[in-house]
Amino acid sequence: MKSVPFISIVLLVSILGSSRCFDLIDEDSFRLTHQFDEDFDNWRKSFQNFGDPFIEGDGSNFGIVWPFSNDRHEPLSREATELEYEAKPQEPTAQNPGSALVGLERDREPLDPDVEVLPGAYGITEDDKRRPSVQPFKPVAQPDQSSVFQHHFNTFFNTPETSFFAGAFPGFGFFDLNANKPWWKGENVCVEREEKEEDTEGDDNREIAMDGGNFQSFGVVNLNFESCSEQQNKHVCTSFKNHNGRKRTVKVTRQCCHGYARPRNGPPNAQCEKMDLYPMAETVERLGAKEFISTLKKSGLDSILDKDVTLFVVPDSAYTRFTEQMWENNLVAFDPVMRAKRQADISGMTARDLILAHTVNGSYHIEDVSNEQLLETELTNVNIRLNIFPRGPSDRNVDHPYRYTANCAPLVKLNRVAEKGIVHVADRVLLPVRSSIMQIIQARDDMTVLRTILEKTGLDKTLEEAGDDKHYTVFAPNDDAFLKLDKDIRRKLKAGNGCASNILKNHILDITFCSLAAVNGVKTTTYNLLSEKLEFEHVSMGKTETEDMSNKKSQHLRINGVATVQESDLMGTNGVVHVIDTVLSTNSGMPVSNTLSSRNLTIFKQLIDDAGLEDEFDSMSNKTFFIPSDKAFEQSETGQYWIQQLKENPGSLKDDARLKEFLEYHVGEPLIKTSDLQEEMINTASGQKLRVNLYTTNPVFSNVLNRATVNCARLMHFDDETCGSVVHEIDKVLETPKSNVFETLKSNPEYSMFVAMIEKANLTELLSAMNESFTVFVPKNDVFLEVKEWYDETSDNMEELDNAIRSHIVPSVICCAGIVQSDWPFIRTTETINHQRLKLNRSRRPQVQNAGVTKCDIIAKNGIIHEINDVISTQKRQSTEAQGFPSFNRPLTFWF
Repeated sequence: MKSVPFISIVLLVSILGSSRCFDLIDEDSFRLTHQFDEDFDNWRKSFQNFGDPFIEGDGSNFGIVWPFSNDRHEPLSREATELEYEAKPQEPTAQNPGSALVGLERDREPLDPDVEVLPGAYGITEDDKRRPSVQPFKPVAQPDQSSVFQHHFNTFFNTPETSFFAGAFPGFGFFDLNANKPWWKGENVCVEREEKEEDTEGDDNREIAMDGGNFQSFGVVNLNFESCSEQQNKHVCTSFKNHNGRKRTVKVTRQCCHGYARPRNGPPNAQCEKMDLYPMAETVERLGAKEFISTLKKSGLDSILDKDVTLFVVPDSAYTRFTEQMWENNLVAFDPVMRAKRQADISGMTARDLILAHTVNGSYHIEDVSNEQLLETELTNVNIRLNIFPRGPSDRNVDHPYRYTANCAPLVKLNRVAEKGIVHVADRVLLPVRSSIMQIIQARDDMTVLRTILEKTGLDKTLEEAGDDKHYTVFAPNDDAFLKLDKDIRRKLKAGNGCASNILKNHILDITFCSLAAVNGVKTTTYNLLSEKLEFEHVSMGKTETEDMSNKKSQHLRINGVATVQESDLMGTNGVVHVIDTVLSTNSGMPVSNTLSSRNLTIFKQLIDDAGLEDEFDSMSNKTFFIPSDKAFEQSETGQYWIQQLKENPGSLKDDARLKEFLEYHVGEPLIKTSDLQEEMINTASGQKLRVNLYTTNPVFSNVLNRATVNCARLMHFDDETCGSVVHEIDKVLETPKSNVFETLKSNPEYSMFVAMIEKANLTELLSAMNESFTVFVPKNDVFLEVKEWYDETSDNMEELDNAIRSHIVPSVICCAGIVQSDWPFIRTTETINHQRLKLNRSRRPQVQNAGVTKCDIIAKNGIIHEINDVISTQKRQSTEAQGFPSFNRPLTFWF
């Protein structure tokens, strides 16, 4: 160095010019200085750990970013994080009083703890799915990013040759700014740079209309953005620059060079250190896969060991078991002399093919792969599918929060770097995968029913699809599983109607769900093609005779508590198949007749059966079924009639047109769940309409709707899903209205005096209007006879007569189910067509003003009629709204 920078000289003179130099730092100041060092170091570590998905809080605790958490970090991939884990309830502990995840068992097959995988598989993007076709990594000199002051300050005080403190205070290092330099700017780091330029559509010259004229804006648009992510041995920064429509993307990857790695449990800025590397063959043997290497050499594939490849090897114990099975089944010729004799076997696979199916060209660190990624092997048209799954809560202290599989085989050792290439250890042999999911099902003799239903519903085409983005999981019921179903349901499924499609979709996921995804000791959930939840857990049960004659317990994977996985992880080119022993039931996949049986709606179901309409109703789709309960049938005159017919003349109900119309009037169109109900008229399968009304029972929140009626029949149980439809249970039998309000009144002799008043007041047309909806409160003749003098006087006074009749008519439909208890100060009212306020209440029976309702809900085409036991008096009415009482308004929302 020829000269010392001026600022460094000034600083040195300032220090030397002090009379006491270090005496200026008293004991308290020195302690504060050390406290500052510790605080600064803690701050630096926390800053470096920011964005690391595996560091929580101050970095002292490690955790997993769960799919359902509100953590700021994104999960690794959609498919891997569609799995949810629910821990079995645990008692809180003193160390963790709020924990529900304490003391859980580890996975049923603990992975080898010697896993060279470090936190940092976070931030994988689509660009990382394949290694970019760029030049190999080369060590480069790292440019000094420090400022001039920092550089010379550092040099002056810390370089051994020039440091002022080096002789007197060796290793003092107070001004060692290099200590803060991140590892990826240190030594033994290789850099890869990718650049891409493209023109964006359009230009930035804009013509803006202002005040009727044109304003030309010719501006230059510059948009710069940079995103960086850091893994254990890799740091990636991607910058995007848009200069006047010209887009440039630069991706800079810095990582430890081949043969170097950062210590797993080192400090945040631990540098890349040299590793002890061995030739590929020795590396594999050290991992306990000598048989694999022996087969490789016997197959004449020694050249693979000198290439840059990724090997998925198998431990000797698993490899030996596999070879013995293959010899017994005459599938694989491991002896080259016998190979020619075995070429005619059912697979045509040789030992050479097997090794090639475990070999991938290029080095793939586990951090560089993404979920569902396909790695092309050296065996023609054979890929290895990689999947990533979160660990269970009891595995939180391991080095990596994810578990990896290759063709659903767990990877028990990862990232073992050789002099050339890299090795991962799978716990079993990876058989070459050449068949699709559908082809696997078609080849099995115990899945004839499933195959038939798939072909009938057209889902076989879906399960034959191939491609990087095509991946499914099928929980395939075998033939014995379908035999457990009712024969009628089995017949309908084999016919391939809409219900069959839903039932099969209940067994299919659009992700690859390996058996490893289900963690022992917790419940794992994911969602099928119907967006319905499937729940998995491992249960202990005695082994079958074919498994073991002993009394030992074995772990089996149970789905929804009913189906057991008998064979798992049958890999296909587009996913995986698991064989199960029970069909997974789903309400959305069952026909409506099945739902009626399960809900004990026996009378309506029996009427459908005796009318010969079961198949027709079961095949209905996009319908809303309003089904009366058996009690509703018993309390209705119409219902009692049909009950009698079922008992006395069931044969006469076959093809009965009247019965068909009655049944179809209970079928609304389209499918409407309670959350979508509105006050409206809906169509039915009979061609008539049903009236839907919504009410509130809450005395305070009158705009919260929590009660629904259809033709004033209250929904008692609702939203039972069936095949493409929904079932609501109601408390009344629905009868098709035959006339309007006035015609209905006139048809009943007990209402003749009220009808006479209507006719004299010239209100017949009003109550006959089909575009209106009314509620009419009708006193019977005996009520008017008790007040005959008032009746005669009112009838002779047209103004009083009109007012009296209109005081009994409300311009909306108020069913009895909508009249609830209404105590002060929450008094409910409704308004008549002459703007009178009527109080509504319920005690033993519904009440309106001073009258009690003696007969509810007489349905007409344009409204309803309630029979009352008194003439409504409005002479002493008060404005309840003026007193601050809530009125009977139309609520706005509907909650169930």
